[in-house]
Amino acid sequence: MLVMLFPLTGCQSTRFGAMPVRETTIRASLGGPTTPDENAGLAPTAAQEPMAQSSEEGVQSIDLETSLQLAGAENPTIAIAEEAVRASLALRMQARALLFPTLDAGSNLRIHRGNLLTARGRVIDVDLQSLYYGFGADVKGAGTVAVPGLRLVSHLADAYYAPRAAQARVVASRFDAATTRQYLLMEVGIRYLALAEAEARRAAYRQSLKEFAEIERLTTNHAKSGLGRDSDAQRSRAESAFVRADLMRTNEETDVAAAELARLLDLDPSARLRAADVVPPLLELVDQHLTLPDLLEQTRANHPEIVARSADVDQQEIRLKQERMRPFLPTVAVGFSAGDFGGGNIPRFKDFAARTDFDVVAVWSMQNLLMGNRAVQNVSRAGLEMAHAALTRTIDRIHQEVAEAHAVTQARQQEIDLARTRVATSLSAYEHDLTRIKNAKGLPLEVLQSAKQLAEARQDLVRAMVGYSQAQLRLYAAMGNTPGGR
Repeated sequence: MLVMLFPLTGCQSTRFGAMPVRETTIRASLGGPTTPDENAGLAPTAAQEPMAQSSEEGVQSIDLETSLQLAGAENPTIAIAEEAVRASLALRMQARALLFPTLDAGSNLRIHRGNLLTARGRVIDVDLQSLYYGFGADVKGAGTVAVPGLRLVSHLADAYYAPRAAQARVVASRFDAATTRQYLLMEVGIRYLALAEAEARRAAYRQSLKEFAEIERLTTNHAKSGLGRDSDAQRSRAESAFVRADLMRTNEETDVAAAELARLLDLDPSARLRAADVVPPLLELVDQHLTLPDLLEQTRANHPEIVARSADVDQQEIRLKQERMRPFLPTVAVGFSAGDFGGGNIPRFKDFAARTDFDVVAVWSMQNLLMGNRAVQNVSRAGLEMAHAALTRTIDRIHQEVAEAHAVTQARQQEIDLARTRVATSLSAYEHDLTRIKNAKGLPLEVLQSAKQLAEARQDLVRAMVGYSQAQLRLYAAMGNTPGGR
């Protein structure tokens, strides 16, 4: 007799980082009646590599841990988030360099023929030429060097506050990248579990199909011998057809789940993936004894997205201080040049000698009689209020995610216990009815209802197991943890 039974005395576990994981084992039978010793530990054997080529052509076996490792290393979404961190680091470097001078070296040649207006208001005809070369460029007559060799121009408010705002931006981008990795790896785990669920449900339907085929054989034989009705045999065939249709749907679900997992792992979808777990792993990532208030407290302390939004608030506060101080701090321009300069009447150059120029300018600006400054301050203040609102909205959403995942986890645990009882009871009833039929103590049709209940119980148990593991993953990620440990 071929049966499939999930007596949930425990779970096959996957460990993420230092989170506590309950180490237990799922017992299951996919090919015949088994004992606990035969099924202890259904994790892949040594011959079953985490990412190995299956005996079926074009199919690759993959486990949950390998899926998370591949996603963390290859996923383009994570790569984009990490590049955003590098961009924020570059902007921070740029802000810190505001008080660093710019160096220029060059020369300029000036030749003039014709009228000039003197300082006394006289127009005179002059032919002259001059040449400058050295540290800086663009020298004309008695004026200073227009392009200093060493020049620094910066508003002191920008020089002081911009690096601090850029540092807050770096913090936000880093924790945004951590959030991206966290939720994407959670999605990878959920997709892997969906693949494992589809394969387990398909195996369960195949087992149920064998049982219905046996019932169909018995009812057909009874009808031919005149001990039963032909309509009973037709009903058995109809039930078998329903199971075949369900089996075909699980084939579709398996292919879709494999394609979605391949997309997240940036793998070729033509290389069909297969879950290495014979039975969907039952994950224990969060201590079940923690109350919801305890979970929320840990979440507020650990969640990277909350830290990122808090950094946005810090950045906007710095920007507001910067604009408030802008009217009281000057724009400073410093220039220094050194080179050789000479000239004279055309066509001869003469009187070449070294010259140096040093200039310092400080300018206080009140934009539009301070109304422009006030407008910019109001924009910064609005940005600060939006950052506060975004932080509150993020905390509320994360609290909702934790509360929902916690509720689903508890509900799925109860469903697992109930489904386990249903499977055991349905299996016992099915075996009892089948024995009675084979001993000619009843009609074959009597076992049909038990077989249907057993098939439904198996499907419900697989759904409950996967639903529990997915809820654990969601709760683990919603609390600010990254599946896979990084």
